[in-house]
Amino acid sequence: MDQPPGTADTAVHAETKSKAPSANDPVDSIHDPNSRSPTAEPDEAKEAPTPKGPRFWLTFLCLVLTAFVSALEGSIVSTALPSIARALDASENYIWVVNVYYLTSAAVQPIYGQLADLWGRRWLTIGAVAIFTIGSGVCGGATTVDILIGGRTIQGLGAAGINTLVELIMCDLLPLRERGQFFGVLFLFIVLGSVIGPFLGGILVDRVSWRWAFLINVPFGGVSTILLIFVLKLKHTAPGNTLDKLKRIDYIGNFLLAGSVSSVLYALTYGGTRYTWTNPGILVALIIGLLGHVAFLLYEGSRFCSDPVMPLSLFSNRTSTAAYLATFLQTIVSFWVLYFLPLYFQSTQLVSPTRSGVMLLPFSVIYAVAAFVGGGLTTKLGRYRNLHFVGFGLMTIGVGLFTIFNRSTHLAVIVVLEIIVAFGIGVTTPNLLTAVQAALPESLNALSTGTFAFIRSVGTIWGVSIPAAIFNNRIDQLLGELTDEGARQALSSGGAYESASSTFVDSFPDAVRNVIISIYERSLMQVWQIGIVFAGLGFLVIAFEKDLELNKQKENQDVGLEDRPKASGTSHSQEPIVEQRGSD
Repeated sequence: MDQPPGTADTAVHAETKSKAPSANDPVDSIHDPNSRSPTAEPDEAKEAPTPKGPRFWLTFLCLVLTAFVSALEGSIVSTALPSIARALDASENYIWVVNVYYLTSAAVQPIYGQLADLWGRRWLTIGAVAIFTIGSGVCGGATTVDILIGGRTIQGLGAAGINTLVELIMCDLLPLRERGQFFGVLFLFIVLGSVIGPFLGGILVDRVSWRWAFLINVPFGGVSTILLIFVLKLKHTAPGNTLDKLKRIDYIGNFLLAGSVSSVLYALTYGGTRYTWTNPGILVALIIGLLGHVAFLLYEGSRFCSDPVMPLSLFSNRTSTAAYLATFLQTIVSFWVLYFLPLYFQSTQLVSPTRSGVMLLPFSVIYAVAAFVGGGLTTKLGRYRNLHFVGFGLMTIGVGLFTIFNRSTHLAVIVVLEIIVAFGIGVTTPNLLTAVQAALPESLNALSTGTFAFIRSVGTIWGVSIPAAIFNNRIDQLLGELTDEGARQALSSGGAYESASSTFVDSFPDAVRNVIISIYERSLMQVWQIGIVFAGLGFLVIAFEKDLELNKQKENQDVGLEDRPKASGTSHSQEPIVEQRGSD
């Protein structure tokens, strides 16, 4: 995938002004923000940031609220999941309550990017929020785990659009250099949702019902949908009628991608829990998934695919490729920690779901602060690589130190280690997409953002499924130490997750109780030990990034806020008036 210096990342930037690149063109032949000497930087690149009018800030506020709603749901379930699993008797199916949400989201995120290029961002965003809100209502009213999983599927369809389109619209509104600080603010609110989520989830489970972990999204989603209808006014240009646009959708590519991701996820979820890793069904699922990914990549680069949903030109330079891989690994580590710290608190420290949410607050708060700082530094310095090194270094150290956690670990130690990991994750969050797009032309913003969101969602799936498989496997290996048959049955075949509570552990005599806690301790230790590998790989991957110069001015004027009609006479608007190019 790498290319020698001077090829992959050394194209002539000026060519983008004379020739519009196609999705299949190699990026190294059309764009390189770093090809110019700093001393030869054009005058326009030295200009101050473009003034932002009231419409920009109102649009930005709506995007922030929309992202907040999605983030609240993404985190609130982590604390409530053990209680949900018990209430609906989910057993080993508990993991699908999480995974189907991220599977559905991952499967359709790339096509959201393609549809946004064809039909614009506005109504896709509004529709995505509405779908997410409907799914939340279905989850809140679920009476069986199957209905809950169905509701989570609907939620995932909506979340896919939210997560892709919010970031895409921000890329449309802002030049590359300015995105860092605004992504920092965006992720500050996203993490605010993540901060409130576990705490609120714990309170709702303890004081009301787990159902409100989902129903609380309905009023937020409703308000967000209404605001977007009235505020989100974006311009968009795409040639062709509806039939032409439908023909340009990459149906085969999307089918191959969704099928491949589903097959691999099935194997990761049930391998080592319901079935052994040598089970024919698990092996077939893995083989189909891996071959499907190969077939997808071959098809996307073939002459039969004229409009690929994930053009290989996105990976034709080492910086974008490294940033995509770093995104994958960073997301794995993020959810590794987010879903298994509460498990540690409830199964080993024996605290309530509410207390578990409180104990996760240092992680969430520092994550938000670090994201804000990381975004601001990216904009101020115009660089991202050193921030990535610092972030992955802290992740590796912090997750490594998680291996010392046990039933007697002091709260102060837990807080310090949470801060280390949270700062590492947070400081890299707002600038990974910036690194991806630094070596790509703005004409690929939609597809590169859709691919970025897809890779992040796949990372989320891996970040939940892999530690769950490790945890369940280790639990099953240690169950022979238990003499109590009831405890063995409760903890086997994935039951240890839903049994992770002080109520369950304290229901046994002291001798059995101590063995159960010991089994949880050692199983979680193995989870953290393997987590070190993913964080460490991320640190190594950053070495392949180039610290490319970030543009200070937008290149693509065909996207962004809808132009106001020019009134007769002289306009006194604070915002520039340009030729109308179309609208959503």
